[in-house]
Amino acid sequence: MFDIISNLLFPSRHICLICKENYGHRSFICDDCYSSLELVHGEVYKDRPYIKKAYYSLFYNRYTRELIGNYKFRGKNYLYKVFGEIMMGTLEKYKLGEEIDMLAFVPSHRRKEALRGYNQAELLAGYIAEKIKKPLSRGNLVKSRWTEEQSHSNKADRAVNLRDSFYLKDPGKIRGKRILLVDDLITTGATMEECSRLLIENGAREIIGLALTSSKNN
Repeated sequence: MFDIISNLLFPSRHICLICKENYGHRSFICDDCYSSLELVHGEVYKDRPYIKKAYYSLFYNRYTRELIGNYKFRGKNYLYKVFGEIMMGTLEKYKLGEEIDMLAFVPSHRRKEALRGYNQAELLAGYIAEKIKKPLSRGNLVKSRWTEEQSHSNKADRAVNLRDSFYLKDPGKIRGKRILLVDDLITTGATMEECSRLLIENGAREIIGLALTSSKNN
């Protein structure tokens, strides 16, 4: 009875978070918007020096690229609920929750996070951590040096630009842990690899990467 009354009083609770027009009970998204997504739940690479394996959830098509832009640059941070639920599908497919002890996320520089108002990777990681009841490391992995957006840089240039731009406040908190490292987008993989290198060299047992999408599949 409470649910029926609640739905009548607050119908927006079931409105699609993407189009804001249609109703849908499928993971905060209506069927029309869902049909525009290309779910992959695929492996982007494995057996890198510091990453055991890495996965992504969506094919990087024009629709996904636009949604990512809205999420990161146009203030639509509420889309983390849609994206987080989609990423849960990847996690469940590969049973990643059974392989990890904790979650971490690729950090943003404090100035960039202040300008945006949030860290998009942190919102995704927080959603997943709550769902699978695993601890989320916040404020330990830090980006200490501002780097420009690198969407047009190749992997070698990105690696040079990112070197020594991250640090750990308390390595003891990740020592011996199997960590799921979350980001929104894997392009060349340089950012995730640099974060993973730092975590492994400071005592993490292993790193598994998970991203919403990856332009590496194009």
